[in-house]
Amino acid sequence: MAVNFEIKQRQDNIQEITIPQIAALENLSYGAMDNDYCLVYGDIGRYTVMYSPSSIGRGFEAWVEEDGTVVMRMPLPNTETDIRTAYSLAKKLCEKFGTDSFVCDDEIVPFEHIQKKIEENLAASENAIRMVENQIREGTHRSIILFGAANPVTFGVAELEEMGGTLEGFEKLLHRLQSMEVSYSNAKYYQMKDGTVFGLFFIREGVMTVLPRVPASLNGPIEKLKGYYVHLPDDNDVPYEVFKENVMPAGDYDTGHVMVCLTDKNIAYLAENCTVAIDTDNKRKGVYWGRMLDNGAGHENKIKNMQLSAPEYSGYNHLAVFLRWAAEKNLLSEKLKEAAPGIDRFAADITVDLRKVIATHPAFNGRLRSYHFKKEAQRFVNKFYVFGNVGYPNCVDEYAEKVLGTEKYNCAEYKNEAYLFVPYDEKYYKGLSKYIEKEWKKFR
Repeated sequence: MAVNFEIKQRQDNIQEITIPQIAALENLSYGAMDNDYCLVYGDIGRYTVMYSPSSIGRGFEAWVEEDGTVVMRMPLPNTETDIRTAYSLAKKLCEKFGTDSFVCDDEIVPFEHIQKKIEENLAASENAIRMVENQIREGTHRSIILFGAANPVTFGVAELEEMGGTLEGFEKLLHRLQSMEVSYSNAKYYQMKDGTVFGLFFIREGVMTVLPRVPASLNGPIEKLKGYYVHLPDDNDVPYEVFKENVMPAGDYDTGHVMVCLTDKNIAYLAENCTVAIDTDNKRKGVYWGRMLDNGAGHENKIKNMQLSAPEYSGYNHLAVFLRWAAEKNLLSEKLKEAAPGIDRFAADITVDLRKVIATHPAFNGRLRSYHFKKEAQRFVNKFYVFGNVGYPNCVDEYAEKVLGTEKYNCAEYKNEAYLFVPYDEKYYKGLSKYIEKEWKKFR
């Protein structure tokens, strides 16, 4: 059930209006739904979802037709905040367009009738909530999914108790769940050569992630479904049921979902003991290199995407400096030395382009990670190699400005990515490694 709004413009004065301009009229946030009905914040799609960030409910969709008509679709049941906001926005759009009414479900609504429509929608929402409650308590359905502004929410007995049978409770519940700092994970589906399909849930270390108790497609049954897996960092795939058996949930999200937050140790155990090859389901010895410190491939992509004139492998310059410094300090882990024999020797060999090693060797895959270093160095690395106003990446920028000069550092050609243009040579290593050495001594 939904309410449809049409806010038409005067044909003698058609104004161009955009989604950000519409949202700004009520200070709303917006985004576009992905294929899993989760909001991609700030995106604009064919149907963009708008909602109040102070009370995240179910929101409403909005788009602009070719003739300038603004169309909104509001699902019911909905929260009082969303309902009142939708009508207030419709009125403000009318005032902007110089009109005194809008169309709601094929009915012309003048401003003086807005309150009546709001009351009708509030009553319809209350009735719908009671219907959901009756279906769950009577056992017609064990749970019911409603699509929220940010992500789907599964209603069961626990949610009914929290709501207390009121529209106010409904609104508070939706906001509490959707305002949590979590990553809501739905499966991504992939097809194999034989036509079978498998679902993957992606999880990163240290991120509170919402996962289903029982995975299933929101779009209905999938033919030739092989099963579900959890994809962990460093390409470690674990069967979903095995993952559940070995991971303790951090708590419930809603009736259909739990929350998990994996540490480095959790992932290392799963990688080494539970990883399988998805095509055969045969167990294999996985490997996990710890928290990602830096992604050289990402820096290289900047060069390509921003059409910068920096030389190839410049995105790996500062990663190579850090790795060489650690090798000279004998701080590389035994695990890395086993996976990349000779790394401690040729990391300090100036005739070897360490940038290419990081970019191509499977022990790195273009990244520096915490388990590349000995345990006694990992605390330092995790503390110093962080992005922000402090830390090694900030030192990289500071050194770039020192070498290039402030004027060149800020020139238009470098597009605020001057660190990629400092020549990679022995002078670069000695100059940048001094920053690392200084912090290392302080840490020791």
